[in-house]
Amino acid sequence: MSSTDERLVEIVSKVLLLDSEQVTDSLRRKEYEPWDSMAHLVLISEIENEFGIFFEDEEVADIWTVGDLRKVLASKIS
Repeated sequence: MSSTDERLVEIVSKVLLLDSEQVTDSLRRKEYEPWDSMAHLVLISEIENEFGIFFEDEEVADIWTVGDLRKVLASKIS
């Protein structure tokens, strides 16, 4: 796991109150009740602050899984 992946998992686990082992690419916000719209915005904000990036509104709306987050993040920092 890269440093970026580790930092992402740490943020997701902190915001969604999960153990890091529970954070997988298939974790879907529609299927995990604590990942509501408020938690989604907090998650996006935490990632933006941690990595010094900015998500467009369309990107935020299209992120449904941790895998989606990982892909968008990778495209922003590469």
